[in-house]
Amino acid sequence: MQGTSPVIKAVAAWLLALMLTIAAAVVVIYFVNAKTYGPEKHVESYLQKLADGEGEQALGMLNAQVPEANAALLDGDALRASVKGQQVRQIGDAEEIGGNRVEVAVDYAYGEAEGTTRFVLENTGKRWLFFDTWDFAPATLPTVQVNAPALREATLNGVRVTLPEGANTFAAFPASRVTASYDSQYLAAAEREILVSDDAEPQLTLVPEATKELVSKIDAGIREFLDDCTAADRLAPPGCPFYHLTNNRVDQPIRWSITDYPDVELTQAEGAWVLSPLSGTAQVTATQVDLFSGDKSPLVADEPFTFSASLRVDGENVTLSPQVD
Repeated sequence: MQGTSPVIKAVAAWLLALMLTIAAAVVVIYFVNAKTYGPEKHVESYLQKLADGEGEQALGMLNAQVPEANAALLDGDALRASVKGQQVRQIGDAEEIGGNRVEVAVDYAYGEAEGTTRFVLENTGKRWLFFDTWDFAPATLPTVQVNAPALREATLNGVRVTLPEGANTFAAFPASRVTASYDSQYLAAAEREILVSDDAEPQLTLVPEATKELVSKIDAGIREFLDDCTAADRLAPPGCPFYHLTNNRVDQPIRWSITDYPDVELTQAEGAWVLSPLSGTAQVTATQVDLFSGDKSPLVADEPFTFSASLRVDGENVTLSPQVD
């Protein structure tokens, strides 16, 4: 049997090299398609747009509509703050869900808070014959409602926003974080946060508390009101919560003093600040005359009293209105 001719060997070597080249090209195309043009890469690019604070481009990539809500969190400093400290733990492999669509799950964390957001993307064709093109499936941005019945504004992701009637709804990007707080001279609400993830409850409720400055201001207002009452040279100062009843005649001067000022206790009811009933003790001193004998004697009497007051806190303005029955 004659040996294989050099021509056949050359053709075989060429065919083998061609098949290896084709196989290598297929492998390269597969990995480039998956790593550079795959849906996971599309999700990664979206997350980067958020980190860069490029809300308009992120919104365009996401192919999402903005709902009827406040858009303060969708761009600039508020957007950058919404993903500050984000740790992307895993961008999962795309899972087919039918209709040329896949789902990509992203696991992430902000400190100890963990979240998962699932993105749906659809195959929209090929690029340069070999590479898939992916777009996010059309959707509507999620929203977060911020409630603070006693407030008319708050700070969200470092940006001051309004809360008409004590509430407002804000559009937010998926996989972001919304932090809300309030701090002023008289009222403060501790920061609360929510992750805009698949299992998020789309509400944040701020519970403002009175600052020491507010309590001190109210206390000063109550003391001023009571001190003004003590200036009256009468047994029953008009518009005041204390008085003295006697069957004797009382000569002037009649002097009042407050021996026990009320303690200030604030609560909230239906979005308004309410002062607990105010109780204290006043003392009256004067000279009394017995109507039967005409004898004079010192009058010294302690008179417990209770009254209420309405309170309105509007920004830096505090209105205290004592109410005496």
